[in-house]
Amino acid sequence: MTDVTRTATLYRRLAGSYDLSTAWLEPYRRRAISQLRLRPGDVVLDVGCGTGMSFEPIQAAIGPEGRLVGIEPSPEMLASARARVEDAGWSNVTLLEASAEDAAVPGPVDAVLFAFTHDVVQSPKALANTLGQVRPGGRLAAAGPKWTTFAPQLNPLVWQVASQFVTSFEGFRRPWAELERAVPGLWVEEAYFGCVYLAWGGLPRNTGAVRNHVHLTDLPDLAGRHLGYSGWHDITQDDVSAYAALTDDEQWIHVDPERAAAGPFGATVAHGFLTLGRFTALLGEILAVDGVATTLNYGLNRVRFPAPARVGGRLRMGLEVSAVEQAGDGIQVLYAATFEVEGQTKPVCVAEVIFRYYG
Repeated sequence: MTDVTRTATLYRRLAGSYDLSTAWLEPYRRRAISQLRLRPGDVVLDVGCGTGMSFEPIQAAIGPEGRLVGIEPSPEMLASARARVEDAGWSNVTLLEASAEDAAVPGPVDAVLFAFTHDVVQSPKALANTLGQVRPGGRLAAAGPKWTTFAPQLNPLVWQVASQFVTSFEGFRRPWAELERAVPGLWVEEAYFGCVYLAWGGLPRNTGAVRNHVHLTDLPDLAGRHLGYSGWHDITQDDVSAYAALTDDEQWIHVDPERAAAGPFGATVAHGFLTLGRFTALLGEILAVDGVATTLNYGLNRVRFPAPARVGGRLRMGLEVSAVEQAGDGIQVLYAATFEVEGQTKPVCVAEVIFRYYG
């Protein structure tokens, strides 16, 4: 996960001089954008958009009928990006002040750009959140610094330059390694004597999400990993009313939209257990386990419903594998599930769910 506090501190100091100090990287930024193969009307996500230096070439490609979404955790950098948008008169730009891990991206999008965002491309959670919004067959491109093996005598210079912009040098030899997990056949090109890389490719056409497909025997390798997010799903009154009738829990906050509009939540809300009950279906969007004869929902350790899931909103689930252990002749997995509604800060459900898999 990216260190948001360190990143904010770093870019607060750099915001005023960022454009000038990184101008020499502009050819690589534009080359990465060209690999997105953008067309008029495309929706583009610029992750870690900074001061908006990528906006002009993106806008030239997508035109006014397209849409550009920028994510940036630094308020100082984002202020410069907003000024750039206002000066250019672009009305098709949405800017989000958030980390790449937590941003509620108004997807789906056609392409994602990671331009000099080393900390982000090292974070599986950030990649799951951003790439999970890409349409089937959409494209990504990335550019950034790296350690050079071609001319190692240049690495002290690489460190001196890059240390101004990154909080960690983890993965600096192959910064695109996490991207390769999401994009089979990722193309990688090195430039500037191997000190800069460009990576690009297309996501699988059968799904726009980062899907984890493993064999039963490989489940232990997932322990401690965040596996990403499901797609967004509408919270409908029909579903809530049907669940209320099935469970004989037809309280007005669930089934009476007119009365609920004047109630504490401003709308009808889904039952907490209806939200939790979606776990199995949403798990299937994130993780597929081969070699399994029987899957058993073994139980729950802890469940909380911190915020309401209002009808009319959109729900998704984030998934982390907390632990994997042998359980008799099966494998037990403890999942940490977080259900969130688009635009809400607090999750609507957090739960520890135990599944057992038998071969």
